[in-house]
Amino acid sequence: MNKNFLSLPDFTNNDSVFKAIITLRRMLHAMPETGFHEWKTMEFLINLLKDTKGSITFMSQETAQNLRTLIPKIDKPHKFLGTDVTVTGFKITFNLDPENKKTKKHLAVRSDIDGLSIPESSDPNHVPARYGFNAVNGAMHACGHDGHMAIALMSALWVNANLALLYKSDLSAISFIFQPAEEGCRGALAVIDSGFLQDIDFIYCYHLGLGVPSGYIVPCPSDFLASCKFTLEVLGKKSHAGHPELGINALKVTASFIEKALNLLDLKKGLYVNMSNLHCEGACNVIPDHCSLDGEIRVLDEKNLDHLYFQIEKIIANESNAVPGSSYQLLKKGVGLGIRQDTALCKKVEQAAHKLKLNVMPHFKFNASEDASQLIRHLQKQGKQGCYFMIGSDIAAPHHNSSFDFDEKSLINGFNVIKELILSELP
Repeated sequence: MNKNFLSLPDFTNNDSVFKAIITLRRMLHAMPETGFHEWKTMEFLINLLKDTKGSITFMSQETAQNLRTLIPKIDKPHKFLGTDVTVTGFKITFNLDPENKKTKKHLAVRSDIDGLSIPESSDPNHVPARYGFNAVNGAMHACGHDGHMAIALMSALWVNANLALLYKSDLSAISFIFQPAEEGCRGALAVIDSGFLQDIDFIYCYHLGLGVPSGYIVPCPSDFLASCKFTLEVLGKKSHAGHPELGINALKVTASFIEKALNLLDLKKGLYVNMSNLHCEGACNVIPDHCSLDGEIRVLDEKNLDHLYFQIEKIIANESNAVPGSSYQLLKKGVGLGIRQDTALCKKVEQAAHKLKLNVMPHFKFNASEDASQLIRHLQKQGKQGCYFMIGSDIAAPHHNSSFDFDEKSLINGFNVIKELILSELP
């Protein structure tokens, strides 16, 4: 990255911003990291923001302890700007009320920063591979988070370049939250635990693609699925396969659990169940004594989430009891909630889209889970506001697919919408 990158975009020239934001996206795309491991990504972002007039805040060290079942342990802290950091993710805040004369009105924009454990396609028809910015580290930005970061980063740089104008707005501050571990619905809990939302009055969150075509904005999507991710470990006892009566087969318990749990899937009732990452090491002539897997449940009606999880608990308890001597540990790893949109903020997104002459899609069912729901719910419980909108972008393959890619022209639309949302706070 050119160290003079901060001075490159001419924010009065849409083409200049367009080229810069695509450059950013491609550099971020080539360095995907999975949840709570986004150290190089974090370094890249901070290097571009450290010379702005914003104040950077890191996750608290206590968060790693408070959420130890969600956050992987690191060997030693990473140092950023002279600070020892144990959890990825940060917030940058621009103070727009240096003389403390305004009524408090703190706007936040949230971007997720993690990738997925998916090896990226090297097919020359895959645009990132064709132009040499595909990832080769076994992970991938297969859900557009590289684009989300590019939009938020460019927006933060625009704020820094226009502070004199924004001092005249009704806003007392603007923050950009770069959140880790959205995949798995874990990172928002770390944001909350670290106090990043303590001073925020309203927040905008967003997503690229997901079936919304390029040139469209969805100000107020609905039908967010509530979800719960979990891990399961089953313990048995090893023995020679020739003497199975001397062992306790952990795989038997696990396999029976998987079959019965997947039978809870009911699309008509909006109940979704999935299992993955089954791990059961051992030789074929040894009774396995340990199995683990990852799973998740999703529901259209949030009221059904606890009931469905109870069914999962009941099944594994019954299967373990059916194999005397076996034991298990079932552990929640992340929870996504439904989103109740604040219509006043959605209306501002709609107005911004109309001003930019973008198409507005008034109705869209999200039909996925998002841990931005935790952030929005946390604020709403305090009488504050949140909005989740969508930026249309044609995609080359489905999300979470090794050939996923999106229309980069949509990045400028996302940037311009956020810019207009901020400018709407001018008197």
